[in-house]
Amino acid sequence: MKNINAILVLTTAFFCTVAASGQQLNKDVKVVREYNPIISDAFKINQLPVNEVDESSFNPNFTYNILSKALSSGLAVEPISAARLTPERKTVLDKSYVKGGLGNYVTVFGELYYNVLRSEDYALGLNVGHLTSGGKVKLQDDSKVDAPFHDTWASLYFRRFWKDYTLAIDADFLHNIYNYYGFQNLEDEMGYVEPYSGAMVSGADLMVDERQRLSAFDLSIGLNNKVLDDSSVPFDASFTFGTFGNLTGINESHFGLNGKVRTYINDMFLDVAGGFDYYGTSVPNFTSPLYQFVDRNMTIINFSPAVGFQWEEANLKVGMDVFAQIGGQDDDFNIAPHIEADLVIAEGVVTAFGGVKGDYKVNNYESVQRENRYIRADQNVKNSFHGIHLFAGLRGNFSSQTSFTARLDYAAFDNEHFFVNRADTVFLTAEVHQNNIFDVVYDDGRLLQLSGELKYEPSPGFNLLLKGKYNGWDMDNLKQAWHKPELELGFTGNYELLSDIWVNAGLYSISKRYALNVSDTGVKELKGVIDLNLGVNYYLSSKWTMFANVNNLLINKYYQWNGYPSQGLNIRAGVGYSF
Repeated sequence: MKNINAILVLTTAFFCTVAASGQQLNKDVKVVREYNPIISDAFKINQLPVNEVDESSFNPNFTYNILSKALSSGLAVEPISAARLTPERKTVLDKSYVKGGLGNYVTVFGELYYNVLRSEDYALGLNVGHLTSGGKVKLQDDSKVDAPFHDTWASLYFRRFWKDYTLAIDADFLHNIYNYYGFQNLEDEMGYVEPYSGAMVSGADLMVDERQRLSAFDLSIGLNNKVLDDSSVPFDASFTFGTFGNLTGINESHFGLNGKVRTYINDMFLDVAGGFDYYGTSVPNFTSPLYQFVDRNMTIINFSPAVGFQWEEANLKVGMDVFAQIGGQDDDFNIAPHIEADLVIAEGVVTAFGGVKGDYKVNNYESVQRENRYIRADQNVKNSFHGIHLFAGLRGNFSSQTSFTARLDYAAFDNEHFFVNRADTVFLTAEVHQNNIFDVVYDDGRLLQLSGELKYEPSPGFNLLLKGKYNGWDMDNLKQAWHKPELELGFTGNYELLSDIWVNAGLYSISKRYALNVSDTGVKELKGVIDLNLGVNYYLSSKWTMFANVNNLLINKYYQWNGYPSQGLNIRAGVGYSF
């Protein structure tokens, strides 16, 4: 779709101190020499308070960190960076740390960290881990089914430092095995209409294989120079490469080259950023009434020139964002304004920021399957464009112990995708049955978000974080923004009970959501969720640690996706050792 959007005027700032977990907020808002108005990426509250490694359980809220990468939760309009509030650990100078433990639902987990310490020339870190969990969950028809998952990951972090340059290498491997265990009411011997040809097929032919496996490897190599004066030209360049495959036989490879360069002219600077990313997807050569595979190859080109101005108490950047898609379903070209500014209202207390820009969301095969792992295997999701994204807000400190961020976002989007269960029609009748895999529907519309967070840390042994977000979806055609909550709230706290004992607590809540009831094309309500978590960490010595966590204390039954209930009360405990 061709979209050319004119420059729009930044409007309003607001203040909101609502709740959840997430961002390290600056406690000093004084503007310094080099101006960089980019708002950092978000560690957004999950759409549901679930385990970030697997959608069928909550993520334990203690020092054991299942996975450092959160699954994508759909449309996120410039969310706020989240402060990482974790229980303080005693200072340990050992290079390595290993932890492991057990839990209900036949859960076993383990993780190893390795770091090179005290080097001025380079930094090296390694993290490997595994989590496996089984057990049964109860579906909406009260039947119990097995819902196992197995997750394995490895990450390498390397930095080489020179006087003016830094070489960065990051490598990640992720391997996931899980079941399509969700509710479906297809009958094996009944005749259904084949989705693509209209011929009659049996229900057994439309049922997905029970097990799925995802494997991915990603590599990023970057080089940048960080200069402190105007005599040199700072730049940042990166090359990325990755592969992805699943058990169905889909294989995707991607590579990209992107960079940014800046030139100073007195108090003004010129920025030029750009690059390209290529995605190539190969598909199996077998035929199936369930799938219709299509090879997909697309290249995304981005180009963002801008001019910036720096003053003592304010900064301004004016430019444009240009995106071009070559290949895929259709060639596409989009352009949007890019204006960002900040102003120190009270030095060391509060800063206002705002702007307007465009966002281009690339929905390649891997990113969509990570977003919803139960999507059909022949998915070929269009890219979406947020041509008008207005944002404004405040950040600062009430005191040396209290910091806050408040933000307003408004976005107009095209081709945003939403997930609905696949509907299969009984042959020669109007009766429709629900499948346990998901299709994608598209719509244009607008999204208004109000978000904020408040961090309170009166001492090193006590901290609290509140965060919240309101999502106001306005759709052009769909009845609802399927599976998207209107309200997300959260609270996280850590407290040093004794010199060797830390306790932590978390309360997460999302409002009700809606799913398409495919049987009558109506609306199905998914109840809101309140998740209460408690944990404890006991440091036996500088070497040994014991920890335990209980999630979903209220034993709420909730659904990440329609038909897929998550685990209930979740208990995990283990030990850690540094060496």
